[in-house]
Amino acid sequence: MKYVSVLILAVALALLPTACNKKASVASPSQAGSATDKETAYQAEPASQRVIHIAYDSGLCQAAIPIAQYKGFFEAEGLKTELTKTGGTQDNTRDALAGGKIDTAAGMIAGWLKPITNGIDLRFTVGLHTGCASAFVLAGSDITEFEKGQTVAINGGIGGVYHNIGYRFIAHDGFVPEDFTWRDFPADQTLLILQNGNADVAVFSDQLAEKWVQDGTLRRIRSLHEDEDFRDEACCVLGIAGPFLDENPVASEKISRAIYKAALWIGESDANKDESAQILLDNGYISGTKEYAVSLMKLFRWGLPSSLTEATLDLSVTDYQKLGVISSSLDPAKVKAQIWAPLDIE
Repeated sequence: MKYVSVLILAVALALLPTACNKKASVASPSQAGSATDKETAYQAEPASQRVIHIAYDSGLCQAAIPIAQYKGFFEAEGLKTELTKTGGTQDNTRDALAGGKIDTAAGMIAGWLKPITNGIDLRFTVGLHTGCASAFVLAGSDITEFEKGQTVAINGGIGGVYHNIGYRFIAHDGFVPEDFTWRDFPADQTLLILQNGNADVAVFSDQLAEKWVQDGTLRRIRSLHEDEDFRDEACCVLGIAGPFLDENPVASEKISRAIYKAALWIGESDANKDESAQILLDNGYISGTKEYAVSLMKLFRWGLPSSLTEATLDLSVTDYQKLGVISSSLDPAKVKAQIWAPLDIE
């Protein structure tokens, strides 16, 4: 009898792993069902029945968008997409989003935060890459840092992207905006403004300025992508119009994932950056040489974790409230809840 009991116990123990394996395997069909349910939900959304309009205006900062289009990342998500020009400025893109002319676009946190807190319904879903602007001086200048009394050239208007980035630069160096004279000039006149002595420092895009750094005309004294206090921050993010996201949550996730994957792909290798630059040139999205475009893409870190983007938003809101760009009466937690809608893309 004792022998029989031992035998039964041995058989039971031998069967235990099989039973556990069978139990573990049932999770897979359940997961597949969840994916099927999500796809069914997508087919019921308005965006599944039409072309989705995504802004792209030739900036290398936005390169993940055309790469997602031409490398098939949108198609892999089952999306019908079209790239739409909005006029090339943050204001034009923002207004096109607010007016429903486009559904989503990439833009800079520095340019979009204040309009959103003023009522524009736009949500950030993913960070695309680190910074793409710097503070420059003439290479032969004695200036090595921001100093009280300097005249700082910006473009895009007072309160615009580069003005706000300049504000964060000087704030991190212990100054307040009133310590400087801020002058707005057209971007293509910035070098001449410095050479004519009409400004001591200029804050503008690396895409425009890098060629003058490479030929020895300019040098950086502050940089979003080089300096320790900024280089791990998100600069450009994907913004989706609030009404579109509310009506099309699955489509918004698909768009975000496709563009995020494209950003990661660009960052994977120099060969991918080379191919990306060629795609942009072949389709007339950028001018110049492929070598110059690749050198710019190498400046930035592409495809950012949501935790990094969220931390950047926290820091930016805090800085801009101290600087008076965003009202200090606003609750930072509520501001972030209003603008940050991270989706399941990682």
